[in-house]
Amino acid sequence: MNSTAGRPDAASPPVELAWDGDKSATAQELLDELARWQTALEALLQVAGDKLAALRQADTAALHDCAAREGELLQTLFRDGPRRQAALARAAQGLHAAGPPTGWLTQVAERAPEPWASRLRARTAGLRESAGELQRKNQLVAHVARQLQSHIRGVFAELAGAAQESTVYGPQGQQERSHPRCWVDAVG
Repeated sequence: MNSTAGRPDAASPPVELAWDGDKSATAQELLDELARWQTALEALLQVAGDKLAALRQADTAALHDCAAREGELLQTLFRDGPRRQAALARAAQGLHAAGPPTGWLTQVAERAPEPWASRLRARTAGLRESAGELQRKNQLVAHVARQLQSHIRGVFAELAGAAQESTVYGPQGQQERSHPRCWVDAVG
């Protein structure tokens, strides 16, 4: 075993596994947990899209709403994590291997008997795709937010600098001394 990653080395031989007795309920429980996980990821995808739209429209109310929805979804994901892990562990325990099962979803999917293996592989592929898309959207939202913040800082810097460059002229067209008036006294 590779102790740093917790996964078997690539050189380890494949082990033939069999589902112990009728474990269809365990496999279905795992599939149900994975379906809930994918539903939550898809909801987070929707929130990420809504955040991007709110940033484009500078809609602070929508951004607050997105943040609240995202927080609730993340709490649900974290709350359901132990249940998901327990279902995965039960499914892995139903498979007999030479060593203790590591519990990795892809390993369980690879070693499970059909038709469960196909269903688990399909669900795993969907989860991987949703997670990748969520990561891409969140990176785009972060990039847009950084660019917006940079732009706003630049606007404030220009406004603060404008008062220092202004010149006041008197009635005869001569430059007069005056105290600079800054109406923007802080930069972003």
